Amino acid sequence: MKDREDLLNIKQAARFLNVSEASLRRWTNSGRLNCLRVGGRRERRFRRADLLTFAGGPAPAGSAVSVAPHTRDRETGGFPVSLGSHLCGLYASDLSRVSITVAFLADALRPGSVCYFVAAPEVRDQVLTHLERRRPSVPADVDAGRLVLSEYAASVPGQYDYWETSFSAAVQKGARTLRVVGDVSGGLGQRLAPREVVEYEVGLHPMLQRFRVETTLCLYDVRRSSGLDVLDVLKCHQDVFRYPVERLFS
Repeated sequence: MKDREDLLNIKQAARFLNVSEASLRRWTNSGRLNCLRVGGRRERRFRRADLLTFAGGPAPAGSAVSVAPHTRDRETGGFPVSLGSHLCGLYASDLSRVSITVAFLADALRPGSVCYFVAAPEVRDQVLTHLERRRPSVPADVDAGRLVLSEYAASVPGQYDYWETSFSAAVQKGARTLRVVGDVSGGLGQRLAPREVVEYEVGLHPMLQRFRVETTLCLYDVRRSSGLDVLDVLKCHQDVFRYPVERLFS
């Protein structure tokens, strides 16, 4: 009886993982996430233990990037690299946003790596202009898929689905490391309440761990945030306190 009570339906499981029901169907159909089938309609039921393992435990075979032990803590150029770091960058001007992003991307673009840059088109254009001055090969990086450009989806489930699909595709193509930088304030931050943005970040973290994303940098505009909002952002990006403040706050 207890085991039956511990089973979640697909709606409850989606809420538990902060993902869409479509993602759960895709993962169970591919065999990456265990589920039970009950009743004449063969409806999906999920054990909490299976969901917790999927979210924070070892990544399923073929779904995560293999990273050599020496990448766990190192510094490449001017930006820190640590396996699984989920950081936030705080900017108070358009120029400081560009500065933080360029420093991150310049170090991220290397053979075997895929870096995702998510921002509004006008922000991407500003960043790419400055980035090309440091790295003239940027157009080739985009063409080769080392730098993937996109905008934030219209909803949180849509953005989760984008990450799931993109990370899976990169791994299948042989990417050894994944890195992410996103202008959250200029994307989801314009459509969601601050509390909802923090919930998105918290829900994203298990996926970053599952795919072993090397470093994720989420950018926030302090001009649009209250002190309490900034505090909430820092609380869900505790890795930031391991790095020199001047590299992430501008």
